[in-house]
Amino acid sequence: MKTKIKISILFGLVCAILLGMTNFTALCDDLRQNVLRLHIVANSDSTEDQNLKLKIRDEILKETGNLFLGTKDLNQAEKTAEESLKLFEDIANRVIKEEGFDYKATVSLGDQFFETRHYETFSLPAGTYRSLIVKLGKAEGKNW
Repeated sequence: MKTKIKISILFGLVCAILLGMTNFTALCDDLRQNVLRLHIVANSDSTEDQNLKLKIRDEILKETGNLFLGTKDLNQAEKTAEESLKLFEDIANRVIKEEGFDYKATVSLGDQFFETRHYETFSLPAGTYRSLIVKLGKAEGKNW
């Protein structure tokens, strides 16, 4: 009798874990389908190119911070981003020039794979996301 109780408890725990994982997987899928991410690819992995990438990221976030306010879903965010591709490209190219580099940035929308990313107040799970992609020069550097 004790063995049956232990097996029943173990089975219940396994079911609870599997159901919890199913909910977590659904939540992750929902995030991936409803978030537009910024993906900046540096010219190279050199310290200078990586630092430039971060400066461009900061400037884009500073200058376009209000652009997506009131956006209700991914389709609307993507439309806003598409209408603003030149703005993003102009910001990136201005910073590149100000910092004394001689290559250009290109900006597009596309799907990109991201590793799990932890921010100060939340995390985004690994997966493929719709993204605003800023490629700097040869775009051979690592993602941030």
